[in-house]
Amino acid sequence: MRKFLLSGLLPALLFILPGYVFSQTSMKMSGIVSDSTKPLSLVTVRLFKKNNTVPLQTTLSKENGSFQLNKPDTGNYMLSFTHTGFAEKQVTIKVEQQAGDMQIDPVQLSKATGMLKEVVVSSQRPMVEQSDDKIVFNVEDDPTNKTETAIDILRKTPFVTVDGEDNIKVNGKSSFKVLLNGRETSMFARNIKEVLRGFPGAVISKIEVITTPSAKYDGEGIGGLINIITKKKVVGYNGSLSSFSRTSDKLNNFSLNGNAKAGKIGLSIFLNKGFSDPVLQHNTNTTIPATQNIYSKRTLDGGQYTNSNWSFGNAELSWELDSLNTISLYTNIDSWSNKTVSDQTITTDFTGDPSTVSYYTLNHKSKNPGVNVGSDYIKHFKKNKEREFSLRFLGEFGKNDAELNSYQDNPGTDRFLMNNSYAINNQYTLQADNSIPLKKGKLEGGLKAILRRASSDFQSLIKYDEAADYKMNIANTDYFNYTQDVISLYSMYSLRVKKSSFRLGARVEYTNVKGDFTTSNTQVKNSYATFLPNIQYTNRVSTITTLVFAYTKRLQRPYIYDLNPFVYNNDSLNISFGNPGLGPQTSHALSAQLRFGKGNTFAGINIEGSYSGNKILQYSSFDPQTGVTQTTSLNIGKEFQSGLNLNFSTKITPKWNLFVNGSLRYSTVTNNSDASQSNSGFGCNFNLNTSYKFTDKFTVSTYLGLWQDPRTIQSTYPFNTWHNVAFNYKIFKDKINISLRAVNYTEKTHDFKTITKDKNFYNTNITRQIRRGGVLALTWNFGKLTESVSKKKGVNNDDILTRPATPGN
Repeated sequence: MRKFLLSGLLPALLFILPGYVFSQTSMKMSGIVSDSTKPLSLVTVRLFKKNNTVPLQTTLSKENGSFQLNKPDTGNYMLSFTHTGFAEKQVTIKVEQQAGDMQIDPVQLSKATGMLKEVVVSSQRPMVEQSDDKIVFNVEDDPTNKTETAIDILRKTPFVTVDGEDNIKVNGKSSFKVLLNGRETSMFARNIKEVLRGFPGAVISKIEVITTPSAKYDGEGIGGLINIITKKKVVGYNGSLSSFSRTSDKLNNFSLNGNAKAGKIGLSIFLNKGFSDPVLQHNTNTTIPATQNIYSKRTLDGGQYTNSNWSFGNAELSWELDSLNTISLYTNIDSWSNKTVSDQTITTDFTGDPSTVSYYTLNHKSKNPGVNVGSDYIKHFKKNKEREFSLRFLGEFGKNDAELNSYQDNPGTDRFLMNNSYAINNQYTLQADNSIPLKKGKLEGGLKAILRRASSDFQSLIKYDEAADYKMNIANTDYFNYTQDVISLYSMYSLRVKKSSFRLGARVEYTNVKGDFTTSNTQVKNSYATFLPNIQYTNRVSTITTLVFAYTKRLQRPYIYDLNPFVYNNDSLNISFGNPGLGPQTSHALSAQLRFGKGNTFAGINIEGSYSGNKILQYSSFDPQTGVTQTTSLNIGKEFQSGLNLNFSTKITPKWNLFVNGSLRYSTVTNNSDASQSNSGFGCNFNLNTSYKFTDKFTVSTYLGLWQDPRTIQSTYPFNTWHNVAFNYKIFKDKINISLRAVNYTEKTHDFKTITKDKNFYNTNITRQIRRGGVLALTWNFGKLTESVSKKKGVNNDDILTRPATPGN
């Protein structure tokens, strides 16, 4: 607790004291704005550097028409004044080297003509915007985001929380989907944390968060959707180069982003390359059986080194055939490789007999290449350009090649094991959507087909003498062929009446599954249809307050990794495997959301209750006769969960930003097969970020966080804290951004302790990781920004269960 208070007080003092002193001693720039008859309040006043489109400061005029900004450094600037019903007024000013405050000549606004709507939309955008079904965080409006990664930016995003190990939750839940420009990408689906750790903030334009997805989205998890939208194409070209290095896990990441547009053809490219060198991680795993027939305690203790390499990227080529028709082609390519080497001792204690010690060595290698290829056709209609029809195709092709070798030096018989697997995962998606605007609403409908084709060739070899040849373990060797076809149909009607809007939708998904084990001649077949209703009511209580009530039913299907029966038995007394008979998980959720948005201040409260009667859980069972612990996935969970999510962001002063995100959840999980086995408790996640812009070039920011995962039937997770502070500076005409950060500077290492127990055993797993570290991040922006065009939507599949990440992954 003392460390957390220290880590919390230092950044707080760092910002409160300098911010207070600076706000008391800095010089001011002030003036009065009016129309032809009276002073005007709530006029948006923005200060721009000459020939720059990013505002340095923003404020609102008071009731008497007065406004005040911090006086900038010497140079040429432009003041922009905008207000509903008035034309934008621009005033050029020159700041010279002279002491004292600066008074601007009175500014008078004129009534707007036909250009009003465009001026209001482009000039008065707040940091956080809200609509009936989503929250939009305008990333490029905060200059500190240019030197941060997507993980850091998500910590500021409403209804999204990220813990100290970079595990993400939406609306307090780990079931969600991340899209890139509205599209599914394999790089997010397979290694979401590593991708977002390396995804530079300089590339991101805005982030959309949907906490209650409508019927047009797949039967995805309860949490919702995150849609990362990158900066748009331009006439000419622009781009950025970024690097990110962190000492705690020896991570290095490099990225290139580029956009170009000539005439009706636009091209955008994003490339990323990264690696992490081996870093020591210590692990202690202890099992104590309730009935001590085999042993009284078994402890695995030792070190582990992991290193990784990755590269990923995407490219899009779009062609505007005319003002009503657009075609785009896109591809995503990713490649991942990991190597883990661990050396542990196994100490086994017995009742009445001396303890024995074994030595356990494990070497794990894996490679995961993948590629996506897709195409969109979007058509608008001449009589009503708001009407839209689209056809989309996406092909995803992925592989997984893994080798897991182990050696146990036992007091009796040694054990050598080789587990190899090669998996192919292909997926084809066809989608058609139609959106028809009506007088007071909109009618939407569509069809979608997802065809999944996967196979897994797994082989297990074993020997008990180093000089002997390996022999095949027939019981754990097979060829698994898997197909899953999902056909879905949806319809949705939106109606707006005065300040209220209603959204009624339904989705029907038919799933056909077939699994075939060639060697054992075993087949798994399953087919089911699921009806997924979706209802939402939104009321604009006032111009700044919105109230949203929603009910959703969602479906999550297990992926092939959860179904593959291959047994990971390198530790002979601690094994895990997939479950071919695993079924889908459905959930129901009721939520009430209150949002407040005024200028650069946003506050949101979300209260939710959810229920699942067939929740997919990882379950461990202990056999007291053999001492073997088996872990697999089962549809045995009955879960009631209630949650409270709080979000707040504001500009305390034109130079001082504050972001606060938090969630608190209470879960009760019961075993459907054994009602006496139940667990309940709180889980939480809290993030605070604040940044202060001392000058146009120098900014300081800090993060504070705490988190604890909700309990499951068997497991209780630790309470953890984290913190960092960053110093950001711009050079070479603001083209290069430099960021230096101190991460978890009060804590060199941290022990993550997880407790898993039931009536047969008690297990503790303690993982010690290096926490204290430093970060160097560099971003170079090049090119010229001019006219922009819109991004296309693409295909997204969001029905697959997202596995919760574990510390260190």
